Amino acid sequence: MFLGGLLATIFLDIVHISIFYPRSSLSDTGRFSAGMAILSLLLKPFSCCLVYHMHRERGGVLPFHTDFPGPQEHSAYQTIDSPEAPADPFAGPEGRNQATSRGY
Repeated sequence: MFLGGLLATIFLDIVHISIFYPRSSLSDTGRFSAGMAILSLLLKPFSCCLVYHMHRERGGVLPFHTDFPGPQEHSAYQTIDSPEAPADPFAGPEGRNQATSRGY
């Protein structure tokens, strides 16, 4: 939904800039605000790419297929429903009897 909102604001920003900013007689404040609006419009496609990449990293699937470069693995997180038991962090040779070998 956020990606769809960003795409919609790109279109709406183009319409807003083309209708409401006059071609001449802008004050310094008006020129600055027009410049910031154009800069924002130029950066929004990059934001869309980042949002789409984060969505793909977290295992999201969109209803359409695109070949966006990114990781092929969907998620590095272990699900709650996993039948595998979690690894014991003290199972290594340096971690065995760790609590009893130390005096505290």
